[in-house]
Formats: sequence, C-alpha cells, structure tokens
Amino acid sequence: MDRRKALRFLGVSPALLTGFPASAEKAPAGVPSSDGRSGDLITVMNPAIAGKLATRVPLAPPLDTLDNKTIYMVNLSWEGPDAANYFYDTMTQWLNQHYTGVKTIVKVTAEGMFGSDPSLLKAITASRADAAIVGVAG
Repeated sequence: MDRRKALRFLGVSPALLTGFPASAEKAPAGVPSSDGRSGDLITVMNPAIAGKLATRVPLAPPLDTLDNKTIYMVNLSWEGPDAANYFYDTMTQWLNQHYTGVKTIVKVTAEGMFGSDPSLLKAITASRADAAIVGVAG
C-alpha cells in the first residue's frame, strides 16, 4: 500500500510525521481550491529551504600549536554583553595552563549576534591575530 495515499486518506501530512516543522492557517474567505470548491481550506507552508544555499568557503587550516599565539574571543552578546564572561575567562585560564605565551583578547561585538561589526573585524585583521573564537556563550 502506498503510504502517502494512506496518509492523505487519513488527512495527515507526511511532513508532520518526518519531524519537519509545518504550519497551516485558514485560507482567506472566498478563495477557491484547485478543484473549484471553496470552504474550509487551509494554506500549507512548505518547510523546504527556499532559494539557493550560501556558497561554501573552506575552513582555514588548523594551527600546529597555540604556543605564543594571539587568540581573539568575540562575544556575540547572547543574553547580554556580560553573559559570556565566565565562559571566556575559564577558556583563557585553560589555554594559559596548557600553552605557553598564549594571549587572549576578549571583545564584544557592537551589533550583537545578528549584526556585523566591521570595526572589530578590521581590528582583528590589523593585529595579525593567529585565531579567533566567535560564538554564543551564555
């Protein structure tokens, strides 16, 4: 038996069974269906990704060691600008215990987690930092 036909017969969307988030809402009044009827219609939203995926860029090669390296830690201000301080302080302590001469610099982005901060990017580039840890930690 064709499972799709059986699910359609039962009124269940296959997308609901696969775990994809789906939402539906009532169609505007008077909108006819594809078979010409009007009434209790719903609009089904397609959970698939629309458009083209972003171009992939290869990762930078890993460093051989972190000894005597400068590492920027960029706080994206998730849950506020001070929320990640404990995480970055703990990470700095761990790096200092395991690598000699490692220098960590913690910066907070001006635009938060959803924006870009060109001045911070310029500062990291100008300082010739060896690595950057950019992330949400809160």
